[in-house]
Amino acid sequence: MKKARNNRASYSIAVSTNNHLADSMKQSFEFWHNNYQNSLINYPLVWKKALESDLEIMKKVKTWEKNSIQNTGIIMEEFFEMWSYAIRKSTFEQAKKSIQDWERFWKNATDEQFSVCSEILQMIEKYWREIQSKNIE
Repeated sequence: MKKARNNRASYSIAVSTNNHLADSMKQSFEFWHNNYQNSLINYPLVWKKALESDLEIMKKVKTWEKNSIQNTGIIMEEFFEMWSYAIRKSTFEQAKKSIQDWERFWKNATDEQFSVCSEILQMIEKYWREIQSKNIE
């Protein structure tokens, strides 16, 4: 397992050098912020429902839990709390800055953990789109 980051600077380096992470965050920001900025959607509640009801997401989380020595539930909870605040910012740059301010999270998070959280966030977006399209039908 990769070494945990120990400061905001290492987060900034990881995001700027790992296009997948930066692209994932930007895509997520654009989807949630641009589509639901003026709605009263409760992001953490939507995400919790997805984590508890989507089989693909549950499988990913269980695999991660099995292969991790840290408490994945706490890490994921912190990540989604952090992201729910960040996506309410007016720009993606402000959202990234907001995330950098969560030093406690970055001090303890590994690259693998952040990557898995980013991947699950993309899966939740897919889940939400499917739920919304079913509601329209």
